[in-house]
Amino acid sequence: MKRFLSLLIIMCALPTLSGCGSIYSNYREIQQLMVVQTMGIDREKGGVQVSMAAAAEASGGGPRRMSAQGSTVTAAIDRAYKLSYEEEIFFSHVNHLLVGEAAAEEGLDTFLDYVSQSPTMRIDIPLYIVRGGTANQAVMEVGDSSKGISEVMQTVHESFASPSNSRVFTVADTINSLLRYGSALVCAVECVPSSESVSPGKSASAQQGGEQNAQQGEEKNPQQEEGQNAQDMTQGETPLMAVPAGYAVIRDGKLCKFIEPEEAAAVGLLTGSLPITDITVTDRNGKDASLELNQGSAEITPVWGGKGQLKGLNIQAQVSASVLETDNWQQGSSNEYINHLTAQLESAVSQRLSSLLRTSMKLKADFLGLAGQVERKSPENYRLMSQRFSELLPGLELQITVSSQLSHTNDMKE
Repeated sequence: MKRFLSLLIIMCALPTLSGCGSIYSNYREIQQLMVVQTMGIDREKGGVQVSMAAAAEASGGGPRRMSAQGSTVTAAIDRAYKLSYEEEIFFSHVNHLLVGEAAAEEGLDTFLDYVSQSPTMRIDIPLYIVRGGTANQAVMEVGDSSKGISEVMQTVHESFASPSNSRVFTVADTINSLLRYGSALVCAVECVPSSESVSPGKSASAQQGGEQNAQQGEEKNPQQEEGQNAQDMTQGETPLMAVPAGYAVIRDGKLCKFIEPEEAAAVGLLTGSLPITDITVTDRNGKDASLELNQGSAEITPVWGGKGQLKGLNIQAQVSASVLETDNWQQGSSNEYINHLTAQLESAVSQRLSSLLRTSMKLKADFLGLAGQVERKSPENYRLMSQRFSELLPGLELQITVSSQLSHTNDMKE
């Protein structure tokens, strides 16, 4: 009887182990999948344009790109499914989300809402604003036949990150900052040619000959004209690159200003993540000297005039830098020369901190999350404030102090 029951169980199980009932019935070859790693969103003709890019194939195939339009993000993606032939589009591995500048100025709320509610996309996707361009241009045109926007954005990501902690703001970071502070910082990128062309210099005789030819009405040499056209064509084929372009300030869900790349050090200090940053100062001889900031932090202390009466902020910053390049290496070991560079470094960092904080005060936008630091320092006084922190920003007094330490590969200073 037991043998009969065992045989019956095996026979019942056979259909589920073969044929249409197999657990592998939904198996797809990798070539049939478009694994999207970079996604771009723009406003287009009252609707939305979604651009997608998959990484270059390991077999040697180039990156795959496509775009589609719709009344909403969902509609545009549905349209993309219909345009993708037999490929299935896979969104679970999106690593970079790009939004065009014009779309960001109209507002990010719709896009943030889509990602936060999407069953296939992660909410911790890094978010970028394409400064001076569209996300479609970045996704469809950046890169060449061997690598595309996804590979390029990995390098951009590393440029924004610090050795200890990444300050590449995600969709979740942006939503949390907007909900708590009413504003947020988002990393910005810019599409530029991958190489810079330099016009060859012309001798005086060549310029004079050109002027004489123009005056005499002489025609151009056909061979020269053909060569010029070839040169123009070569320049026109220069691929685009995406490069860091500072930060975008988002207030009430909309782009309102860009923070220049030169202020990245100040952003890093005030947000607790200083990336390795080059900074140029002037030495004792009026020549440029290049320094590299490699460590730093800033402590913010609120100044109260009474219970719940915030008067100002004291910012104490400490930075460490190394000397990369100077105009006069013979004086590089002298204490006077080093002390001058140290003072110049402290002044430059102080100016950047002041400029960034003044921007925050002028916009009434706490995109640096200063309110959170004030609250942690004095929770009781913070609770008693009669106005929101962002409303108090323009009237606050600032006291900025910077101390620095300078080093060199030749041990210029202990």
